[in-house]
Amino acid sequence: MLWCCLMMPKVIGLVGPIRSGKTTVSQYLCLKYGYISASNSELLAEMLYHLGQPPTRENLGNLGNAIFKTIGNDAFARYRLSTLSRGCIVVDGIRYADELELYRTEATFRLLGVESSSEERYRRALGEGKSIKDQDLTRAKFDDYSKARSELDVPSLLLKADKIIINEGSVLKLYKQVDQALAHWVGLS
Repeated sequence: MLWCCLMMPKVIGLVGPIRSGKTTVSQYLCLKYGYISASNSELLAEMLYHLGQPPTRENLGNLGNAIFKTIGNDAFARYRLSTLSRGCIVVDGIRYADELELYRTEATFRLLGVESSSEERYRRALGEGKSIKDQDLTRAKFDDYSKARSELDVPSLLLKADKIIINEGSVLKLYKQVDQALAHWVGLS
């Protein structure tokens, strides 16, 4: 895992709309390159579990909003950067400008945008809708996700990405785009 931090960015942030493929990219970076997953949703879900609450999208949003309103949109970024001695991390879901600004203070940080059409993202959500986060999902409900506080900055954050990959094909095509981005960032392409 140490070679990861010597050659690769210490922190890769992922930004993109819901169901664009950020978690798939994060898992790939962890498996192939030794990154440690830093998922804000997983951290919030763990908190909800210990509070005896189900990790529904609504509960995740409410808890996140309460934390960010109280101690700032960059709260998780401050925590993550303070633990970098544990290894390189991939942040699954940068959502706020404050958060991005703080991550940019890490010299090797790179922001990877993941985009996919609304139709493709909705199809994925239906296929994975057995998760508690997306149970009883309708198209109208899915479209409303883009209006959530945590989604409002995503379009402007995508404009600040160091690289954008389009996730419309196979997972192997997605992985190839990730490999190409990393090769570019370490000067191998």
